[in-house]
Amino acid sequence: MQQIQSPSVDSLPRIGYYVSKEEQKQKFFEEESHIHKQGPLSGVKAGAHKLTNDFLTYFPKGFAGSKNSDFYEYLSLGMVPYIVGSAMLIALYGAARGKFNATDAHAAGRGFRKMTAGVIAYGIGKWASTKLSRTMINASTGVDLDLKYIKKVNELPEPGQEKGLVRIQYPGVYDSAEFFRKDLLAKDAELNHGNVFALDDEKAKKAGFKEKLNNPGQLINEKTKKLKIRATAMENISKYIVAATGVAFGAQKAFEELRLPKMTSLKNVADFLRGVAKATVEAGKQLWEGTDRNIITRNYGKVLIGASAIATLLAWIVPTIGFKSNPNTVKTKVDTNKEYEVC
Repeated sequence: MQQIQSPSVDSLPRIGYYVSKEEQKQKFFEEESHIHKQGPLSGVKAGAHKLTNDFLTYFPKGFAGSKNSDFYEYLSLGMVPYIVGSAMLIALYGAARGKFNATDAHAAGRGFRKMTAGVIAYGIGKWASTKLSRTMINASTGVDLDLKYIKKVNELPEPGQEKGLVRIQYPGVYDSAEFFRKDLLAKDAELNHGNVFALDDEKAKKAGFKEKLNNPGQLINEKTKKLKIRATAMENISKYIVAATGVAFGAQKAFEELRLPKMTSLKNVADFLRGVAKATVEAGKQLWEGTDRNIITRNYGKVLIGASAIATLLAWIVPTIGFKSNPNTVKTKVDTNKEYEVC
């Protein structure tokens, strides 16, 4: 007797009410907010989108009193005063050099180059410290605090428009500790792993649970919220210690004679980059060694560098320890083989 096999889901014809999994995914990605596909340049893409829209879209909308300005745009504009303020700070040191005599102009130029290096190192230090601690948190817990999602915003028509625009935003999944987008994480797990608990199972394993939990989401969501709170608190401390180290780094003599050449050829550009690399290495040595003026100037660089390293490590260790604390003491499983009496 021949065995009768029912057709697989993927072999069913694409007619009637059946919609294939791939068609469901495509429709979802086109119409709904969803986790941004991660890649080497995902963060760069989202950052460039934010920065461009800050100056060209969000800033003008806000000043015009647009009814479509929202909280995401308000938070995104935090980059504008930092960039404008940094540019003005650098310009203040360089704009008046043409009014000085040769000796004063040379001295002002040294201050200008050190200020420029300090401002750049300040920004890079804050970014690198947070990025490093979050990368280690992700490796240890499976929670990517830098994860973005694509949000499609349907705006109301502005004066003179017949139809409102549809804009793309890149908010962070974990921007809100209390209300992070666990719904999008579950949907992403369902679409890409076939199980809404797939990502929570991985995180529970990293948290120390050796067996699968019946409902990992409830536990992992609470642990993730606390992880975000601890990480934010530690980052607010660590990134400013690192930023102070960056300012001190930029104030070293190695940057005083660094000159911006005329970018007329690739050779000039290459020579300048080699000069920057050499000055960077030398400035690091100078900061570490300090000066022999007194015990403070001799050791302040070592203190700042050591404090930066410790603060960055703590920004990883403190949230991670909290995420993995006493997992086996939490009763999260129900033995379905036992008989229970319902009261």
